[in-house]
Amino acid sequence: MAKEKVINLYIDAEWYLNQRIFLIGYSYDNKYFGQLYGKKLTSKNFKKLFSKVNCSVFCYGPDTGMLEKFFKWKFRDKFRCVNLMKVFKDHIKTGSFKLKDLEHKFGIRRQVVKYKTSIFQIWRDWRNPTKKKAVLLYNKEDVINLVRLALKIFKKFKIKDEYLESIKLK
Repeated sequence: MAKEKVINLYIDAEWYLNQRIFLIGYSYDNKYFGQLYGKKLTSKNFKKLFSKVNCSVFCYGPDTGMLEKFFKWKFRDKFRCVNLMKVFKDHIKTGSFKLKDLEHKFGIRRQVVKYKTSIFQIWRDWRNPTKKKAVLLYNKEDVINLVRLALKIFKKFKIKDEYLESIKLK
């Protein structure tokens, strides 16, 4: 019998200071990528992202809690949710766990870097129709690079399911 293909979900959310989410980037691997924003940013569409998942949901930092609060749905009760920051802190010796620093350390490049220095700029540009594309690209790179980073680190440090299970969010 063929082994079922493992399908994980990687999510990166962008939100305002008032914790209102305005953009969600997601990927199931380092090839497929999608975004929810505007009229597509609904609870129904968000929950649909999980329909294919048979393993883990990965976020970085506070995104899981922010998403659960925003959508009023505690998905960590249904899926193994892992904060990749915890994984990285447990395995990497470095002074900074900012994604841009980890991307640099592991040779992952990005096109849009301006929002890594000013979170306020991303909010301003999101509201500006001519600059919105840069925010969308930034979020896309956040998700794709998070997948790449996770895959590199999982391989390098031989991260296993047992470890992920032990650190899942409760």
